[in-house]
Amino acid sequence: MPIDPVRLLPCVAALLAAGPAIAAPAPSSPEAALEAYVDGLRTGRIEVLQALFLPDGQFCTLAKDGAAPIGCKRFAELLGDWAARPDPAATGRVLDRRDATPSMSAVTYELHFGGDRYVDQLLLYRTDAGWRVVAKTTAVQ
Repeated sequence: MPIDPVRLLPCVAALLAAGPAIAAPAPSSPEAALEAYVDGLRTGRIEVLQALFLPDGQFCTLAKDGAAPIGCKRFAELLGDWAARPDPAATGRVLDRRDATPSMSAVTYELHFGGDRYVDQLLLYRTDAGWRVVAKTTAVQ
């Protein structure tokens, strides 16, 4: 029995649509992880942010004047909000990187997002899934 390409096309389209998304490669360095982070902020892709930030990791913010209180939350509580406000103009750059071990790095990072400039201190660990952010403290400049 010959195959009718016109009838086959909807089946192929359905299979392609149902297939799993191709996962991005694991970040090979803290810098690559932070590039993916900014890309996730630009595009609003929650899956990119979830792959980079440890769900139970801690995010703390400092008040503009540096005064208390310091507010802290788990990344799992925040990533959806970050992804919901994509900023195609978001940029970032590493200001300083200090490696305590080959699998642990502290990075000072400048992020421009949503019209604000942030200075972040991030702690990243290398895992089997690549580099992941386990803690972030940020100050709005």
